[in-house]
Amino acid sequence: MRCVGLLVLASACAEATTATSGGGIDAPVVRPDSPPAIDAAPDAPASMCASSATCAAAMDLGSVSGDTGAGMITASGYQAAWYRVRVTEDDSSVFGVALRLTVRLTSPPGTNYDLYLYVNEGSDVIECTTLKGSSTATGTADSSSISWGEGTVANGADDSRSVSIEVRPVSGPCTASQPYQLLVLGDT
Repeated sequence: MRCVGLLVLASACAEATTATSGGGIDAPVVRPDSPPAIDAAPDAPASMCASSATCAAAMDLGSVSGDTGAGMITASGYQAAWYRVRVTEDDSSVFGVALRLTVRLTSPPGTNYDLYLYVNEGSDVIECTTLKGSSTATGTADSSSISWGEGTVANGADDSRSVSIEVRPVSGPCTASQPYQLLVLGDT
């Protein structure tokens, strides 16, 4: 795991693994000319929760199948963060199967993070503003399931899409010793 620091005031740290590789994925290096960071929620401790995370520089978590049940990815962090996962269409039968994805976020005790999912259903482009699913529960468990693509009959098009995942701190301390846990499941 690698932590990236910006000045002395803010740092971003995240770690991800896939069920198939088992290896870690380092957090992206943030360049000084990167777009401004997404601000933490007003009641979160700004100095501890601020990060340089942006949708444009989201951490790539890899891919999961959205229609054959293959794939699980985990990640963790302790500040505002953006992740990206590729959801692939792998069932090519004449019967339509919608692509499905479930993301679960577990906040550490005493801290609350919220979960936001973005996907462009009509075009295979990175989406950062069109909200498809979210969870803003006040407890430690957030979960959101989304689906798109085919109905009961195959549409003859590849519905694979990249899903942008935003983790936003809401309240409580953001400390490296108490990270949140993110679980991404394909076809659920």
